[in-house]
Amino acid sequence: MNKSSGKHINYDRLLEGKTAVVTSGAHGMGKYIAKVLIRHGATCVINGMNPEGERTAEEFRKDAPGCFFVRCDMSDRDDTLRFIEEVNQRAGHVDIVVNNVGINRSDFTGQVEDARFEYTQQVNLYGTMRMVRGFLPGMKKTGGAFVHISTIHSVVGMPPNTAYASSKSAINAFSGAVAAEYAAYGIRSNVINPGGIFTGNNDEIFAEIGDDREKLIERGRHGDYGQPDYGGGSAYDIANSTLFLVSGLSRHITGAVIKVDGGTVNQAHRFYDRRLPEDSDELWYQVMKNRFTSVEDI
Repeated sequence: MNKSSGKHINYDRLLEGKTAVVTSGAHGMGKYIAKVLIRHGATCVINGMNPEGERTAEEFRKDAPGCFFVRCDMSDRDDTLRFIEEVNQRAGHVDIVVNNVGINRSDFTGQVEDARFEYTQQVNLYGTMRMVRGFLPGMKKTGGAFVHISTIHSVVGMPPNTAYASSKSAINAFSGAVAAEYAAYGIRSNVINPGGIFTGNNDEIFAEIGDDREKLIERGRHGDYGQPDYGGGSAYDIANSTLFLVSGLSRHITGAVIKVDGGTVNQAHRFYDRRLPEDSDELWYQVMKNRFTSVEDI
């Protein structure tokens, strides 16, 4: 059983020698999660349907030669099982699984169709369950960590997200069950509930905008999700939280559901009707100008 203690943590390389799986890791939030894990010594396996997958893996291999991409449709049981088998064969064992995959087919409850609801569950909930089930046998020998990327929609109603919220709320409970069942094996399972997060290539977009005040304010307003500092979070905010939860820094944390939302849920009553102060434009400018951090600085 792999038990880490604070005395043996390498704070510069928290994941040295670890192998991590990041679902939907070719782009968006998953890509940034993988970048941060690699920065701290992990080898990352990513999957997804995005054609950028192989190019992303090639980019990762510059820093971690063992990284690779496997095309996988997470809604398909057989494809998901094939992915797990291939990873176990090629990687030998897996220490970390980040269940980042998630789709949101936004519908009000009265309009949602069975097929759309079921598809959302297949990708988000069943995909997560299959990843955990598939990598548990190896982790039972050495210990390991699961992190599941859920959403604040799983704990507070924000329409129209009936299928998405249902799947992610189930993941919160599923993670707690995993934590309770496998704690004796040194396996931890935790959930991150992101709020409004800029993902994809937003870091590059903000870098290109630079000091253009008007463009930065306009772009930043799309992230006005109720955070006290007026800005949506960066993908790195989720990546850094994931790093904490899969490393020895959180060795005594399991079964947790952690909000990374800038306080959105705590002021949900202001979500749709906010009164911005007169100097809000200046606040937007200062906050968004400094929001994003290069992975080299992490």
